[in-house]
Amino acid sequence: MASINSLYLLTPMTGRTSGADRTTVIGTVEMKWRTFWIAVFAMVPGGILTAVFLPMLSTWALLWIPAVEIAAFMLIERRSKEGLKLRTYQAMFDKKRSNVNTFYLCGQPIDVSGENFGTIRQITVPVYRDDDDSRPKQSNHFEDFEALSR
Repeated sequence: MASINSLYLLTPMTGRTSGADRTTVIGTVEMKWRTFWIAVFAMVPGGILTAVFLPMLSTWALLWIPAVEIAAFMLIERRSKEGLKLRTYQAMFDKKRSNVNTFYLCGQPIDVSGENFGTIRQITVPVYRDDDDSRPKQSNHFEDFEALSR
């Protein structure tokens, strides 16, 4: 009797976004599917702007297409250079939606209105490097350090 092939679930091993970097040949160009769809959908506003400005600018109106394509890729594909390296549009949405007591981190609201804030105090004793004995009394207990810092 023929053995039945086993089917393995690879998502726990490779991750949910493992296919994000895979490329394929579309036409004669090798690119990611995400890149292809961004380029296709960015052609719509680029074409509309070109059609509107074509009577005024003649062939110069065709520059709207690469301008809109570049803007679309900057908003969707580019990531911030610091922090969580979010996509540009995600960082803009988080910044726009945050208010006084709520801010957004990766699209998730973080409420800070119920948090208690404290004071950060210095809990170290300064080091004196002179020869005389004008130093304050050294202590080994934390409570004494706290009393000296006031």
